[in-house]
Amino acid sequence: MYNKEKIEQFHKYTIEEYSRSLVIEDIVKVDATEKTDRSFTQIGIRPLVDDDMLILPNFHPELPGAGRIVAIGERDFLIDVLLNKKEINKTEIREDIEEFPKHIEFNDACILISTKFYVEIFTKLMNRIDYEEKYPRLDYRYRIISVPEKVLGNKIIIIDKNAVLWKKQIFDNKITGKKEPLDIVINPRTGGKVDITIRSVNKIDLIDTELIKILEAED
Repeated sequence: MYNKEKIEQFHKYTIEEYSRSLVIEDIVKVDATEKTDRSFTQIGIRPLVDDDMLILPNFHPELPGAGRIVAIGERDFLIDVLLNKKEINKTEIREDIEEFPKHIEFNDACILISTKFYVEIFTKLMNRIDYEEKYPRLDYRYRIISVPEKVLGNKIIIIDKNAVLWKKQIFDNKITGKKEPLDIVINPRTGGKVDITIRSVNKIDLIDTELIKILEAED
């Protein structure tokens, strides 16, 4: 019923978009694994869409944003775990927000900045930020990743690359013929619909709280 070529394109587009949107691997160490248990967390989406996109020639076999949603879900999952980890050093900063770099003590640090402070920090630290790589860098060294205020609030997270060991399940994808970081399942439903599951399966295996700082600015 479904066009085989369209199904293959859907898998490839979704995995490529996920890979382009990956943030987690730029923040922490990620190891691939084929073995999981109940301690792993599924992060994904399950849309019910018209099956025309997998049948008709004038429909593009793609769900724009699907791969990105999963990648961003991983980032938000990590942030939620860190913000709720009581053992992590949390510091209230009373000085101007552009003074936050003095709290950076780690060799391979990544800075997660709430969009609440983005304009102010990038304006006041303009001379210390470059854009030569994938992410802006502070002092040509520390990657800066912006995170929506609804996720990070009035906080800045400074995290060393070695602070977290993240395990990610890889799947045998029969469509691409490769091992992939996303599991994609397509099931037909009645009424001209198709049920699509797109998920990654992850576990935070280790957190070194000594290599993480959470700065909280006064409102």
